[in-house]
Amino acid sequence: MDQTSSQYHSPFEQEVKSAVVGEHNVIYNYFYYREQVNPPRPSSPDDDHLPCPYQGLFHFGPEEADFFFGREIFIEQLYTATQTRKFIPLLGASGSGKSSVVLAGLVPRLQKQGHWQFTHFRPGSEPFRELALALVPLYTPELNATEKIAQGRTLATYLEQGTISLSDVFAQIQQNHPTHRVLLIADQFEEIYTLCPQQEIRHQFLDCLLASLTKPSSQMVLVTTMRADFLANALSYRPFADVLQNADLKIAAMNREELTQVITKPAEKLGVSFEGGLVERILDDVADQPGNLPLLEFALTQLWNQRLGKQLTHSIYEAIGEVEGALARYADEKYGNLTAAQKEKVQRIFIQLVRPGEGAEDTRRIAVKAEMGEESWLLVKELADARLVVTSRNVTAQETVEVVHEALIRNWGDLIRTLEGHNSWVWSVIISPDGKTLASGSDDKTIKIWDVDLDSLIQRNCDWVRNYLQNSSEVSEEDGGLCDDISSSM
Repeated sequence: MDQTSSQYHSPFEQEVKSAVVGEHNVIYNYFYYREQVNPPRPSSPDDDHLPCPYQGLFHFGPEEADFFFGREIFIEQLYTATQTRKFIPLLGASGSGKSSVVLAGLVPRLQKQGHWQFTHFRPGSEPFRELALALVPLYTPELNATEKIAQGRTLATYLEQGTISLSDVFAQIQQNHPTHRVLLIADQFEEIYTLCPQQEIRHQFLDCLLASLTKPSSQMVLVTTMRADFLANALSYRPFADVLQNADLKIAAMNREELTQVITKPAEKLGVSFEGGLVERILDDVADQPGNLPLLEFALTQLWNQRLGKQLTHSIYEAIGEVEGALARYADEKYGNLTAAQKEKVQRIFIQLVRPGEGAEDTRRIAVKAEMGEESWLLVKELADARLVVTSRNVTAQETVEVVHEALIRNWGDLIRTLEGHNSWVWSVIISPDGKTLASGSDDKTIKIWDVDLDSLIQRNCDWVRNYLQNSSEVSEEDGGLCDDISSSM
């Protein structure tokens, strides 16, 4: 197969990745650039410095496809669907491996076939912008990185206003690459409900996507990954519900045989074995809960990083806290190394990074550096070094941060207790313009005002809070009554 017959595009870090892998076999980075840095582990006389084949709480991507096992049957189902369908909505529980099966399973499978172009985005709070910036490398490939950002903003406006249709964009892409099909991946599609506050924008965005699926000549295939607990949100909009009828593919929990491959195959590729009975013990601990998959992967990563020689042992498995406790133990250890003042700041950071669910599980929220302040950002970097959060740059070059995986939200006791600081769930946290005051708002219709330096509850003039409640793009229409209740009580 010609090396240039399949490429993976995204608007980020194009020059960086081109320099790394070479101009004639470019796989562009998707969503964020991260170095594969494994935490330090004890050394031994026969230390072999093997790379860790497990991904912790990160999803697998095209670069990690050689270590991605257990979903071969489902990958073939996805591949078959791309041959006959233009829209493939993929539903699954949080932590079921939706992103990995598409990025490390389907994408490499299509690359082997050749003549595919791939691009990837997450809707975020501005879905038109994110979509446009994902398409620009294919739509106008001759632009440099800065020009692509500007073009992306323009294209987003045209798409939102209906001046240009998505079908027009794909027609131009097809003209640019007449022998290629395009796989457009909309990952974590539930973000249009959790991060995009305006229902009108959500519906316009869905209409834009759905209209592009009606063109029989289009060579585009749209794959969306979405948490199953947001299906009710999707079905509430009739045009989207009609398309979803009998069209979605559901990724189920792995069976014992598939989980065995997840556990053993990556280590086998590097010549590392498990002590007798350990695989069966881990399988028993995982059980059949789909949400346990990230906990398993994290435990395997810790087990690998603590190994001595080329065997993974029962004693180390017990030391890391086993599947159920490895993540919480790791987070507690990193948290325990902080000073009391740092711990308080970390609590506030994590509150800003979690969007409580409304009838669903909580979700991650992406925050920009400007929301955190310089002092908190230094602590964010420490959390990133500990791999509890992920830092990146968004399409406008702003530094961003998010929780590494929703499994951390569900399983780290200290974080759970922080989020339950009110009588109900905290739905938003903001910091005053001078960085000295923090306000946290809750579904129990209360708001707490904190002195950032003293970490004490205070009462003072809160005009900036009222201004935020009235104008913030993060406060959805559905929260309007709550905002009125809080504002009137201040």
